[in-house]
Amino acid sequence: MTYYLAIDQGTHASRACLFDEAGELVCAYTKKIKIRRINDSHIEQDANEIINSVNEVVAKLLREAGTQHSIVACGIAIQRSSVVAWKKDGTPISPVLSWQDTRGKQQLLELRKHETEIQQLSGLALSAHYGASKLNCLLNTARRQNTAMDTLRLSPLISYLLFHILDDSPYIIDHSNAQRTQLFDLKKLSWSRRLTELFQVPVQTLPDCVPVLQNPATPHGKLAGTDIPVTAICGDQNAAIFGAGLLMPETALVNFGTGAFVLRLLTHYRASEKQLTGIACSDNNTVQYVREATINGAASALTWLEKKHQVNNILEQLPAWLTEAGLNNGLNKARQPPLFINTVGGLGSPWWHSNIEAKFIESEFIKSSNPLNKMQADRATTDLSAQAVAVVESIVFMVCINLEIMQREQTLSSLRVSGGLSQLDGLCQRLADLSGVRIERMKLPEATARGVAWLAAGKPDGWSNVELDVFKPAISPALAKRYAMFSATLPY
Repeated sequence: MTYYLAIDQGTHASRACLFDEAGELVCAYTKKIKIRRINDSHIEQDANEIINSVNEVVAKLLREAGTQHSIVACGIAIQRSSVVAWKKDGTPISPVLSWQDTRGKQQLLELRKHETEIQQLSGLALSAHYGASKLNCLLNTARRQNTAMDTLRLSPLISYLLFHILDDSPYIIDHSNAQRTQLFDLKKLSWSRRLTELFQVPVQTLPDCVPVLQNPATPHGKLAGTDIPVTAICGDQNAAIFGAGLLMPETALVNFGTGAFVLRLLTHYRASEKQLTGIACSDNNTVQYVREATINGAASALTWLEKKHQVNNILEQLPAWLTEAGLNNGLNKARQPPLFINTVGGLGSPWWHSNIEAKFIESEFIKSSNPLNKMQADRATTDLSAQAVAVVESIVFMVCINLEIMQREQTLSSLRVSGGLSQLDGLCQRLADLSGVRIERMKLPEATARGVAWLAAGKPDGWSNVELDVFKPAISPALAKRYAMFSATLPY
């Protein structure tokens, strides 16, 4: 029996997972990591804590699984758009600025006149969530510390991780993670001189760009202290696309984590004005492009609500609340959930706004065709259960708005869903009812890890047979009415 190791370094935890040649999960180990929310725009993590967490789970897996000699390849997936400044000896000189960190947004005000050019080159809408503006902030940090430019490295977290866990300490980055910096030319597959000039990030401080995939004979490197070749490196959402093997173009994936991400593989490169274009996979000869929509407030929006009400058990109660609200289905107007203007983390696609306050509003107060200008009318119920349902529905509403845009390119026949919040039946059924397509929930506890393991294994055919929970569309007039009101409240 041969095995494949997957390392999944996420926002809240690092995981090491072992899969057999049929794609079955053999064992997994997790180490939680801390995240510091200094304020709404400054969100940090500790670089050394992340490295130590990865080393710990990998060492535990190799020690307790006892199959190191049979592990033929390793894949690494990581949180995207998180960045760090460090010296070439591997010493960090800054915290990790999370993908949720938006401290660089001031620089973007000066770049608005270039936003069309920036999106055409990078595939990304101008946003402080991506790496470029944060790397510029880190450059200023390095200058204040008088760090010599010839020793300075400004990079996404993946490059820092690879330096510390691969045997030859390379300074590299895969195409999928490089693209999330907003400094990468999506067509040329290299750093863009124009983008690095616009964002004022010295290209000599950036890592070398490499394909997502390498073959075992010429891997990205070997895990330090082992003979295990690393043959796949990519962003976590990119890996999740392949959690059940190859995803067909008529099927999209919605991955519900800290944020929610809607992804669909493209048959060829196509730009999009309202959504993102990225790289799902690449090797030395080919590139697989992906269309992506981003909702910043998914699980993080529920965390926001818990903080607002000073509770910590919303997820435990949500299934019952969602069921009760669904059974009500408009029969009792007084018990209808409010609308939640979900701007937690900033509005992602297709709006790309960062300065709108998150609010609950009752539907009867929506009178304007553009109520974005009337967000001060916060007269909604303060009931926790109703607000929790409204948060979940806001996530579903934003996913559906993005699906409507995505289907202008190609009709979708089904949606695959994964991630923690996908375990909410009430969320999945609402998504089916509003989208009008079949929802397939993968019974995969580690979709991201399995996806990068599948890539590392060379894309074997047999990994597509996964168990699914299916949710079929039904008619829900009250939900459809709330969706129409939400869409009118947030025009794009």
